[in-house]
Amino acid sequence: MPTMKDRIRGSVLGQALGDALGAPFEFAPPGAVREATGKDWIEGLCAFTGKPGPHGPWVSPAPAGTGTDDVRYNRLFIDMVVELGGRMPEDVELARLLLDVYERPGEYFLGFEGLGRGQFEMFEGVSCGWLGQTSALLPGIPPAILATRGVGLNCPTMAGLLVMPSAGLLFPQDPEAAYRAAYAAAFFDVADAREATAVFAAAQSLALVGAPAEETVEAALEMDPLQLGGYFGGPYIKDNLPALLARARGRQGRELAAWLTTELRHFSAFDPYRAMAIVFASLLAHVDEPLMGLQVAVNHVDRDDDGAVRRYADIDCYAGIAGALVGTLFGDSALPADMLEQVIESNRAVYGIDLEEVARRLADLGP
Repeated sequence: MPTMKDRIRGSVLGQALGDALGAPFEFAPPGAVREATGKDWIEGLCAFTGKPGPHGPWVSPAPAGTGTDDVRYNRLFIDMVVELGGRMPEDVELARLLLDVYERPGEYFLGFEGLGRGQFEMFEGVSCGWLGQTSALLPGIPPAILATRGVGLNCPTMAGLLVMPSAGLLFPQDPEAAYRAAYAAAFFDVADAREATAVFAAAQSLALVGAPAEETVEAALEMDPLQLGGYFGGPYIKDNLPALLARARGRQGRELAAWLTTELRHFSAFDPYRAMAIVFASLLAHVDEPLMGLQVAVNHVDRDDDGAVRRYADIDCYAGIAGALVGTLFGDSALPADMLEQVIESNRAVYGIDLEEVARRLADLGP
């Protein structure tokens, strides 16, 4: 039985592993996986050889196991939690951090100033608005409007799930507190994106104390402590995801991945409902095979209106979120040691991020 520290380490390393599985093929054209691996199914870590960008790996070629913005977000969030003595950051504190990283990226990512600023650019406007300030990037827009922009897209995204995939670890066996705190901190999210961030934190809170996978998902999806429902219906994820998970039951592996891709084809690659459906379905289908669960999460494409494959989806994000929950449920020893070691070494070599130290500092805070 994994200890709580094993689960925290599993969450941090599992998130990084999932991210690295998808990083080389995020938004890649059809056939990219076959060209690189000789197969049509991502099952292991591959080197990154594409063009560096703000939201992907920052060097190229990059060794297998290198993370993207998802690992960098989680590191920053955990650093902040440690500085706060284990307390969940409040919305204004998180807004100040995201804005500060944009304005002074060299102090957070030495040697990657330009790429660091590019990664955090999408948070500049909404963070300024939330803090009651005007924006240098969006002059003339009142702070009250900036605060509603939803990381500049004005639509639900996975931003909260990416910025704070470790929030639930701060509330062992207190899913309602995790839900409330994550929802409150996700100031940059809009609509059901905030609900998704809260539901995930609640699930992670339960997973941290060893709740069974099905019980974890079911309990998290039953919650509505903020009474988000209204005249036209209840919370979107709570009302819709259980039915999809029921239809997914019995499917596994490639069949499940293909089914989810078809079922969710009308949602954008960045949609939080799509991400939560993939994460929970892959977990529930493979409670005895955590790595296969991550493989199901990472093998997704976007299709056009005629059903033709356009590109791979935002797969590093899906698998990274899945890895954070899988690792919490089962601990680090449930994931392949050689793959975790590769992820640790690559992120240390490329970014100077010591994921073992990041996990240790969070685990040492203790309940």
